[in-house]
Amino acid sequence: MKYGKEIRMFLYFKTILIFVFIFTVTNNVSAGQTINDVKSKWIGVSIDKLIEKHGYPDQSFTAPNGNTVYVVIKNVKKLYPVPVFRQPERKDIDIFNTKTGSYSYGSTTTGGGWTVEQQMQKSECAGYFEVNSENIIVEVKFKGEECPK
Repeated sequence: MKYGKEIRMFLYFKTILIFVFIFTVTNNVSAGQTINDVKSKWIGVSIDKLIEKHGYPDQSFTAPNGNTVYVVIKNVKKLYPVPVFRQPERKDIDIFNTKTGSYSYGSTTTGGGWTVEQQMQKSECAGYFEVNSENIIVEVKFKGEECPK
């Protein structure tokens, strides 16, 4: 009985660690860059360099100050682990005996318990690059969950 209690405690702590790991991984949605990193990289650079790197913008419009704002939209698909508990399933089966030519009937149980499945999360990030009359980027802003913060 002593070992049974130790095994239960081990499994309990292991389950807690798995949940903590999953929570940490799924809440870490940063793209690896801050907004300041992106601004220092692109402000003062020609819009042509941005187009070389990310392709043609998805949209553009004129800002109230007369500058052109180019919008680059990136769709982000991210896999993240999700713990799922499945109940064992009972199924009726037919078994054909090739030697005797007769059928047998019975039931089987599929495995249950905790599994970790991958689920897809879709979101987008829209980058707004304001360009002056010389086609130089003067301001950068973002909207979206997966954008630099």
